Amino acid sequence: MKEKRQILVVELLGGFGDVLLVLPAIHALARSHPDAEVCVLTFAPGHVLLRRDPLVAHAVPTSDHSDGAPLRAVEEELTRTPYDLVVTTTTYGGIPEACRRLAAEAVTDLWRDPPPDERVDRRFLRVLASDGMIDERFVDEPLQVQLGVDEMVIGGHVVDRLAPTGSPVVFVPGSGMPVKQWPAPRWEVLASALRTAGHPVLVAGGPDQPRIAGTVRLPPGDLRALASQLAAVGVRGGLVVGPDTGPVRLAVATGTPAVVLFGPTAASRYGADPALAVSLQGLPGCEIRRPTSIAEQECWWSAHCPLTGAAPACMDDLSVEQVLSAVTATLG
Repeated sequence: MKEKRQILVVELLGGFGDVLLVLPAIHALARSHPDAEVCVLTFAPGHVLLRRDPLVAHAVPTSDHSDGAPLRAVEEELTRTPYDLVVTTTTYGGIPEACRRLAAEAVTDLWRDPPPDERVDRRFLRVLASDGMIDERFVDEPLQVQLGVDEMVIGGHVVDRLAPTGSPVVFVPGSGMPVKQWPAPRWEVLASALRTAGHPVLVAGGPDQPRIAGTVRLPPGDLRALASQLAAVGVRGGLVVGPDTGPVRLAVATGTPAVVLFGPTAASRYGADPALAVSLQGLPGCEIRRPTSIAEQECWWSAHCPLTGAAPACMDDLSVEQVLSAVTATLG
C-alpha cells in the first residue's frame, strides 16, 4: 500500500447522519496511513462531531447548500492543500470530477455495485480495501464518536437531573423527513407503557416537535452536547428509540443501545450495528422500496405512499407492541 501524507474525505450529502455513515472509513484510512493527516470537508454542524477525534487532523466545515457552493468548497480546499488522496461519498454537482482533477489520487465511487443486503458503512470499508486504500485489518472498523471525560461528566449531570432514577429511554420522534416519521399518537402510547414499567422518558429534538405527554425534553445544545447526553443514557442502562436518522445513529456511535424504526429505507442497507442496535423493518415486502437507490423511490421526497394514497404504510406497519417488545428485550 502506497503511503499517503495528506488525505481528504469529502462528505457533502447533507445531514450529520451521513457523516456517521462514513466515519468508520475515515478512521480506517487514518489507521492504514498512520503518518498521514486525515482531513474531512463536510457540512456544519456535523463537523463538530469530529472535534477531539485523535484520528482526524481537522474538519473543514461549509454551511452553503446553494447550487454550486459545495463544488466551490471542494475546489477551494483542493487548491489550498496538495492532497495525495481524496475520498468522497458525494456524487452530485461535479464534485467527483473535481476530486479526480485536483488530487493526486481519488476514490469517487464508494457507492458502486452495492448489494441489497450489505450495510452502507461496511460497504464503504470493503470498497476502500478492494481499491488498496485501507488495510484489510480495518474492514470491521466500528462507528465511534470521541467524547472527552469533561463532556461525559456534563452529559451525566444533565441526564441525572432530568431522570434521577431508573434506566432512561430517549425518544427521537422527528426525522427531518416526513416519510420516516412514526405515527405521532404511538409515541404517547409507548411513553405511557415505559413509564408504567419504571423508565423515565426523555425526548431529543427541537421545540417545534409535538409535545409527548409524560416526557421531558433534553436541553438544547450542539451535537457534542447531545452526544454526551446520549452516552450518559447508555451508562445508566438506557437506550434510544427513533427512526433512521442522525440522533439515533449518534447514540450508537457513543456506545448507547438503540431501537431503530425503518420504513422507506432498508434496514439491510442502513441498519445500525447489530451488536448495539435492533433495526425494525416496517412492511418488509414493500414493492416500492429500492434498497440501493432510496432517493428514487416515488414516496421519498413527498411522503405520499402509493400503496395507501396517504401516510407511509411501512412506518404504519410498525406497531407499538412490536417496538415495545424490542425496547423491553434490549433493556432487559
